[in-house]
Amino acid sequence: MDPSVAPGPDTRFAPTYLISCGVLAGLALALCVTRIYTRSRPVQHLALDDYLIVVAEIFSLAGYCLACAAASHGWGHLSYYIPAADQKVAFKCLFALELIWVLTIPLIRISVACSLMRFGNSKLWMGTLYTLIVIQSMISTGWVILQFFNCKPLRSFWEPVSSIKCWPRDVTLIYGWFTACVFILMDFTLATMPLKLIRTLNRPLRERILIACLMAMGLVATIIAGIKTKTFKDVYLGDPLSTTVDGSMWAKLEELVGIIAACMPCLKAPAEKLLRRAGILSDQQDSMSMPSFVDPRHLNGNISLGTVTHVDASGSTQTIDVGSQQSILGRSKDTKWTGGSVTRVKSLADSGSFRTYGTETRREQDV
Repeated sequence: MDPSVAPGPDTRFAPTYLISCGVLAGLALALCVTRIYTRSRPVQHLALDDYLIVVAEIFSLAGYCLACAAASHGWGHLSYYIPAADQKVAFKCLFALELIWVLTIPLIRISVACSLMRFGNSKLWMGTLYTLIVIQSMISTGWVILQFFNCKPLRSFWEPVSSIKCWPRDVTLIYGWFTACVFILMDFTLATMPLKLIRTLNRPLRERILIACLMAMGLVATIIAGIKTKTFKDVYLGDPLSTTVDGSMWAKLEELVGIIAACMPCLKAPAEKLLRRAGILSDQQDSMSMPSFVDPRHLNGNISLGTVTHVDASGSTQTIDVGSQQSILGRSKDTKWTGGSVTRVKSLADSGSFRTYGTETRREQDV
């Protein structure tokens, strides 16, 4: 097409990106701050997963600011209507935005995986999480390589050059489809793994449903990752200043929903309080602030609670960081314990159980 001939009416796609992603960006920031606040009070329980999600949130905000800058220089419009100088700035911002997304996505998934490590220590549980972390790291490394070496020279991404060499378009498409399928599987796995914990809770059905909803928000990220694949057909086709908005928006939504899903469990306590005021949950139901196999009647206000090891009749063990779990799932207003260890061992010999709370040991027969 002759560049001197107008291609038709100008487009203005950027507001769709900025509004939808802006709303979720504000929500993600609020939830991230709430998560760090609840994990720091009354006793600090910040761990690697918390620091990773904070870094991811910082990167996410930086990415949104870059998108705003790109939009202010013509992103979403047809290139014909945008001066060359503005196009150069917009494409530089988009290059940085894509790189930040490639770095943010693994931080979110690794943070979620690290959080889940506190809820089990079996070989299958830990092996699954470590495998997901390794796969995510390898995929992100591949995207970084593709980002910097897909076309030479590198400046061809944001300005016209006389001689440019790029890998075939199919390389990006095949790798994109492969990683999209893996991401969907990973998101689904991370979102459904907490169901193993929820299934063992000795809590009312309504409360278990509440916890499941808060911890399974990652399923929304799975759906968004699936929708994102519909934009692959437009990769490297059409006007790069206007056709890239749709794909970038779904990628950003996937990132933001991932942060929201990672921070949603911190809303367990306020959501529970709201549902009780609405009459959906009974006021007599105690908040689930410790694993169901720990008997709170034997705990006084000064006993600290840190890890719980559960040995069942088959001899398998499960260790849970109770202090961290409380901070993740929320804590009721009457909860005052903070660190220590609690162990319950079920004996096959006499069908009884021994419980150790702090330094006090007692035996009680199973009913």
